[in-house]
Amino acid sequence: MTAGSLYTLLIADDDDINRVILKHMLKTLEMEVIGVSDGTDAMQYLNENPNKKVIILLDLNMPNMDGSEVISLINQDSQLRERVRIIVITANLLSIYMKEGIGSKVLDCFEKPVRKEVLIDAINLGISQLN
Repeated sequence: MTAGSLYTLLIADDDDINRVILKHMLKTLEMEVIGVSDGTDAMQYLNENPNKKVIILLDLNMPNMDGSEVISLINQDSQLRERVRIIVITANLLSIYMKEGIGSKVLDCFEKPVRKEVLIDAINLGISQLN
């Protein structure tokens, strides 16, 4: 699949090692991959790149702005809802089910560590929805 630079994979995780592992795992995808360490930086990237279609690999537990807040902000903004899809990757899958209003733009939720094949399938689903 050649997505080119039309799509961006935004990895939002406060753990440097997790970002490096995910970038390495997904290097075969022909997409721009950006890593940020919290939800504030993720939202800044989305707002500064209004023409990009973005798939976010989103950790829930981050400083400054957590993943739930990012999901909420995206769900409240019709333009972001059109061009962003979210894949939650968290250490505590149970926390997913306790969150309210997770929103339809969340493609899937995975517990760390996530398997490469499963993650690539979810990313491809996001790309097909954004086409």
